[in-house]
Amino acid sequence: MAAKEQGKKKMMLEVVNPYEVFFEGRIESIVLPTVDGQYGIMPGHSPIVVAVAPGIARVEMDGETKVFTVSEGFAEIGQHVVVIVCNAAEWPSEIDIERAESALERAKTRFNSVTTTEEQRLYAQHAMERAKARITVAKEWEKSSKNHSEL
Repeated sequence: MAAKEQGKKKMMLEVVNPYEVFFEGRIESIVLPTVDGQYGIMPGHSPIVVAVAPGIARVEMDGETKVFTVSEGFAEIGQHVVVIVCNAAEWPSEIDIERAESALERAKTRFNSVTTTEEQRLYAQHAMERAKARITVAKEWEKSSKNHSEL
């Protein structure tokens, strides 16, 4: 049976990458970027495995929405647990916008090069998607941080 806290059903979320357990905790819902588009998951979801695409994940946790970026990977979804295995995950506060913008430009150059193979083009496309997500999340976080500090 799913745990209830503050009247809302919750499920476990674990996000892991090759270097660490990025996040582990109880959440109300998550929206993941997948190769088929955005995928929303709530407690009681039917079991499935989905391919995660580079992009922005949005998590409802304790009545608040938190965002982080994920790179390619997969998610194993159960009725009361979601496990995301990805190459990288970052909170907005950890992202260096200048570095992400530089990575985006390098990936665009690789993608558009006439000497780039199809496999290299695919890697460059993933790098562009990840860099765009990192830039978007970091700029949103930066903007909201400034708004909160002005209150």
